[in-house]
Amino acid sequence: MSDFGPIALLIALAAAYTAGVQRAWARAGRDRLVRVHQAVYFALGLAATLAALVGPLDRRAVHSLTAHMVQHVILLGVAAPLLATGEPTTALLWTLPDDTRRRAGASWRAVQRSQRGRGWAVWIGATILVQTAVVFAWHVPAVYDAAVRHPLLHGLEHLTFLLSAGAFWWVVAGTGWKSRQGAGIFAVFAGWFPMMGLGVLMTLAATAWYPAYVTGSAAAALRDQQMAGAVMWSVGGLTSVIGAAVLFASWLASVDKRHPPGESIVVPPLEAMR
Repeated sequence: MSDFGPIALLIALAAAYTAGVQRAWARAGRDRLVRVHQAVYFALGLAATLAALVGPLDRRAVHSLTAHMVQHVILLGVAAPLLATGEPTTALLWTLPDDTRRRAGASWRAVQRSQRGRGWAVWIGATILVQTAVVFAWHVPAVYDAAVRHPLLHGLEHLTFLLSAGAFWWVVAGTGWKSRQGAGIFAVFAGWFPMMGLGVLMTLAATAWYPAYVTGSAAAALRDQQMAGAVMWSVGGLTSVIGAAVLFASWLASVDKRHPPGESIVVPPLEAMR
């Protein structure tokens, strides 16, 4: 895949995000609307995306299913959560003219409100289904081989990975949502479980699934596929563990803020809890 397309898109996204953050800070003050640490997360997400799609790994992925799977794990488990927690929508809204931004902002706030209460579980379920459908659809052998052979289709594959996983992580770890209270920890494992299952199936398969990667012996292609599957369920699983650990740490920090050390915690009588 040519490096020019991904580089150009990432530069354009970085420029738009930077312009939006600067404008938001000029109006509301530094570290408001978009926090400094969120901007850092977004920059790290762009760097992870660049590492996955440009350079040695991308060139290796043309001939190695394992390398291609490493790309997918980086996009789904590293780049997507970093980009999603970087508050990209707020930053990009601030690149718009004021009237357009106000109208779009009202719609965006309505979307945010739809996640309150039970709506959060609906959003989690929907984004898990979408992410799973996207990953499984692109791993159908005929579709996967077509993406390997056609650069534009390959780029669309990676874009849909980022968008679907980004939507999931936006719901799980977005500012102010229930994931800050611990529920997102379980959602992270639920979201990655189908991909882990796909990786296990690839590892245990008796034949190579993807003709595009059978360039030598069938045995070598099968070994490559088994290693690719192991990458998906092991390394991908590790990224979900790390993500859950970060959410757990964030949850504990929020609990500490609500109940500082030394503060008395009143436990209601048993009768009141019945």
